[in-house]
Amino acid sequence: MELVIHQAILHVLDTTLDAPVLSGGVMELTAEKTAYLQAHLEKMLASDEIRLCQLLPESSFKYELEHNQDFVDLSCRIAGVMFDYMHAHTTIPGADLAVVDFTREGTPWLGVLKLNYKNGYTHFTEQQEGETVNSLIQQRACLPAQSGRVEEGALVDLSDGSIRLLEKKYDIDGRKEFYLSTVIFQCSQAAPEKKKLAALQEAAAQAVREAYQEELHPEAQASLLIASQAVDNQVSVEQVRRQLAEEYPLAAVPFDDYVEKSDVLEETGPVTVSPARIRRMESRSIRTASGIEVKIPSELLGAESEVEFLRDDDGTVSLLIKNVLL
Repeated sequence: MELVIHQAILHVLDTTLDAPVLSGGVMELTAEKTAYLQAHLEKMLASDEIRLCQLLPESSFKYELEHNQDFVDLSCRIAGVMFDYMHAHTTIPGADLAVVDFTREGTPWLGVLKLNYKNGYTHFTEQQEGETVNSLIQQRACLPAQSGRVEEGALVDLSDGSIRLLEKKYDIDGRKEFYLSTVIFQCSQAAPEKKKLAALQEAAAQAVREAYQEELHPEAQASLLIASQAVDNQVSVEQVRRQLAEEYPLAAVPFDDYVEKSDVLEETGPVTVSPARIRRMESRSIRTASGIEVKIPSELLGAESEVEFLRDDDGTVSLLIKNVLL
């Protein structure tokens, strides 16, 4: 999907200081800065660690979002609230806060990326007794690399007010708690997308196992079915239901039963599936008791011309791999 960044601003939330260092204007968007921000926004959008939430009616952030049209001032207010809470609870790491105005396929979004500081090293050159001496110096406030990932942040779909939240628990007054959802953005709680995906996989696998007891690999077949239906890193319950009805028609009814009993799956709304998880779902790793591991594409698990699972008298299963090229 096309993602276009229109403006961005960066605030310094270094909790070793007494106040945040707030920018008075947006940054110049060079090609390198744009690529950096774009990479992290796209990773967050595709992440199955996110929680799909709704801003609560009483949310101060929601009110500010609806009534403050000044991008710079809005970003400063977000940074100020976040810094005050971080400064009062020092277990939360310091960070730079990037606030980004962008569109995705024409839809307006607001990105709030908390770029947590990490320790790193670089060279340091000094003169000692007339000689140039190169050494190492620790950088305490290194930002996540472009190839890395942002650990905390929020992406707000301005067309409907929904929010995609990436957050971590920290020790707050002796208890491990979230603070982005409860204090900063004040939004509803929701299960992470990866938990929803796991529930969807389990519902499909259980349904296939129940209706087709001769199927040796219900988990792998369910994973492959879901991976094949994931478009733009998303898959819905209805998509999986339709594909089950086509490939495993007897499993459609028990699948509905398992979905209804689930406390995290919803009939409406897609489930995010990250590209990395799709790759893992497309194959299955089989490990022997002695530690030998074989990775087999899920689509070949039922192809007896390629692999065959043999049930032994002692109850174990042997794997016969055919057409091996040495």
